[in-house]
Amino acid sequence: MKFLHLAAAIGMTALLGACATPFEVADVNEIMAAPAPTAGSAFTKALFTEYKAYTKHEALDEYEWDHAAVFARKGLTAATGASVDPELTADWNLMPERVKELDAARARLVGYFGNGARDRVPAAAAKAQVMFDCWLEEEAEGDTNSDCRAAFLKVEPELQVKAAAPTAPKIVKTFIVYFDFNKSALTKEAMKTLKDVAAAAGEIKPSSIYVAGHTDTVGNARYNDKLSSARAASVEKQLTKMGIKSIDAKSFGFTKLAVPTKANTKEAKNRRVEIYFEK
Repeated sequence: MKFLHLAAAIGMTALLGACATPFEVADVNEIMAAPAPTAGSAFTKALFTEYKAYTKHEALDEYEWDHAAVFARKGLTAATGASVDPELTADWNLMPERVKELDAARARLVGYFGNGARDRVPAAAAKAQVMFDCWLEEEAEGDTNSDCRAAFLKVEPELQVKAAAPTAPKIVKTFIVYFDFNKSALTKEAMKTLKDVAAAAGEIKPSSIYVAGHTDTVGNARYNDKLSSARAASVEKQLTKMGIKSIDAKSFGFTKLAVPTKANTKEAKNRRVEIYFEK
């Protein structure tokens, strides 16, 4: 059977008029008849599939059985579960001015593999390797802008390790200190709350502490801006005395009411400083 297979391959070679050897034709025939492998990783299985498809294209569409055999052998090796490396520019007759781009692309590809792309995205990794090999083969034939080059560049982003989106800080604790009407001095109740703030800061160890001063709607905006700033400063100063550092203090006047009211309305819950822990 092997003799008949080889004889058929020899006949096909002669018929095609290609420069491939009988053994190269036999390799091409072997991969085209081969079933999907059961051995190996997801990457090597995908690599076999990609090399088989490109071998078929080179042999039956381009009639380049010698080149088809190069990829057939790589696909047959992948079918055993073994990884094969992308082609080297030194092994192909390339225009010198094109080598730099190809070497850079190969270096990126190998880098992606080193960062786990073959395990993370096996199908895309296999596609990228075969498209790189195809690109290199097309460059050897003088095509400097081949479909294979475009396919490699298209799939390349899938191989890159995507940086995780930074996690936005969350408010994990909130305290509210209330003030007497038109005052920024801390009351006894306010001092008790600030002691709780200091104790909680030691336990929670927040990444950020924010202090926001507010007022009710009595008086004009300019006056209440100053009053809310004074209230925030009172809280910040006391917390600093208690050992809490790096406080971000802001003031909002009556622009952010806890209880919506009409203008010139006294409302105890609006005369406040809010303290936020973020982590």
